[in-house]
Amino acid sequence: MTRLENWVLHTRNGLDGKQFQYLTGNVFGHPKADWFRKDLTDGHEIITSKIVSLDLENNVAITQSGTVYELCNKSNM
Repeated sequence: MTRLENWVLHTRNGLDGKQFQYLTGNVFGHPKADWFRKDLTDGHEIITSKIVSLDLENNVAITQSGTVYELCNKSNM
């Protein structure tokens, strides 16, 4: 599972006026990370796609792209 550290939950309005949520934080173990997608390699700060499922009790988020994130070490910001 992809891990997100120092994460922050954000809420925005889309172009259609509906609110959506996404995360920012430092990513570790992203399945799409490779030499071409350096922004997904371990430790880089990322912005996720829209969240489709958020379970803060179990520290898991699933994004629109299908990535499942384990949420670790929430940021104090």
